[in-house]
Amino acid sequence: MKKLFLTFLIMNFCSLIAASSGSTQSIQDIIDQSSAPEDSSADVFETPPTSEAAGSSDSFAIQAGTFFKEADANDQVIDLNTKGIDAYIFQSVNSKGDSVYATRIGKFSSYQAAWDEKQRLDADVETPLLITQFESLKPVEAGTAGFSLSDRTGVSAGSMGTPATTESWPASAPDSTPDLYAFTDKANPLTALQEKIESLEREVQKLRDETGIREQLQVTEEEIAAEEEDILEAAGREYTLTREGNIKLSYGISYSYSGYDAIRASSRVEDVADHTIRNSLGVSYGLKDNFTVGTSIPFIYKYHDVGTIDSMDVSDLGDLSLSWKFQPFKTTSDKPSIILNGNFGIPVGRSPYEIQVGEELSTASGIYDANFGASISQTTDPVVVFSSVSVSYPFAVQSINQKRGTAILDEIDPGMGIGVGLGMAYALSYKLNINMSFSYSYSFETTYKYENAPDAESGTSTSASIRIGVGYKLRQNQNLNFSIGIPITSTRSFSIGMSTPIDFEL
Repeated sequence: MKKLFLTFLIMNFCSLIAASSGSTQSIQDIIDQSSAPEDSSADVFETPPTSEAAGSSDSFAIQAGTFFKEADANDQVIDLNTKGIDAYIFQSVNSKGDSVYATRIGKFSSYQAAWDEKQRLDADVETPLLITQFESLKPVEAGTAGFSLSDRTGVSAGSMGTPATTESWPASAPDSTPDLYAFTDKANPLTALQEKIESLEREVQKLRDETGIREQLQVTEEEIAAEEEDILEAAGREYTLTREGNIKLSYGISYSYSGYDAIRASSRVEDVADHTIRNSLGVSYGLKDNFTVGTSIPFIYKYHDVGTIDSMDVSDLGDLSLSWKFQPFKTTSDKPSIILNGNFGIPVGRSPYEIQVGEELSTASGIYDANFGASISQTTDPVVVFSSVSVSYPFAVQSINQKRGTAILDEIDPGMGIGVGLGMAYALSYKLNINMSFSYSYSFETTYKYENAPDAESGTSTSASIRIGVGYKLRQNQNLNFSIGIPITSTRSFSIGMSTPIDFEL
């Protein structure tokens, strides 16, 4: 066994001698043909320069970093100044035409002086230091003659304020003397990596802040829906619903005037004026998001003036109203909102069939009536268009027994009524909107039956008016709506009103 092992060693030794004698390459030739080393030890960077320092510039500077933003370079200058190092900013332009700001230290008349100062500062400065020409961003290489300065250096910089790196990666090493700054970025890789991570974290935080601001400024779908609801509510209560579980209180006050001429004593014409102030309190509750019930009761003050010699007034309740609203289909951006509605009127105030005609005033209609209607609204930003149609059916009143002149009124059978309306609204701002609408109503004949006189029948009647409204958002859940109504069929009549609905969430 020992003989076999000794034979193996002798054969390998002979092979090495043969290989060596058969090769004509020198060690220098191997170095010349090899590429730059993949790694460089710290000893290589600390090797003092030879007497042949590359670069022909008369002055040199020590460079601590390059940036695309002057503010970043200024931060590094301040940091160096706090360490007792006199630093300044050198501005130049890279090959892409971008402005580059370099942090510099000193101005040296020789490369050796710059090298000595760099060696002294390496322990105090966290970032890698370069020796550059004073009037250029190009780093100066130390080594033997033949190093190419322009082909082996360049300045590149990251984006968003990250430090620009100086690339000095030689394609090949023409001689055995290594480039002292060929691997500057690798001199302290942990520090460079930490700086890049911190820079990226700052930029990510900036993007998050900008995203947060955009989200705050962006109008949500709920805010858009609330704005549309405010606009339609100013146009009319039949166009909106109360959300499920919410209670909406509404107070409204209106004033109406009606004037006409009356003939008195067959020869005297008197100016007759009716003034009516209506205070109304309403409440609605959302059983579902698409189904709302409500009620309202008005308190009315009337003043009747005939010329300058006769007048009367009265204060009492009006007609109690029980209402409901139902939305059969969910509203989308492409489909209009359709709301079915109805109400039932109950006369609780002073009836016109229970007073002494000519001596007293009434505040209620005196009849029960049912109403059914539908409203349609569609948003075509920034305008909201709306329309409605309604049918009313008043119930007959019997056993009246009211004296009217020489006759006794016993029964009244009011005729049905039909009404239509249409309009549009526009949001001037988040808080202010305006609306304008047109309404028309038609009433059929009413039959009057007397105990001691023939029956009488009135003719049909029509009325039309234009309404202009303004809505203002006082706070998140409260609006203030104003309106003015101008009848087209009577030039001596008008009405103005104000309402303020308030939402409460249970």
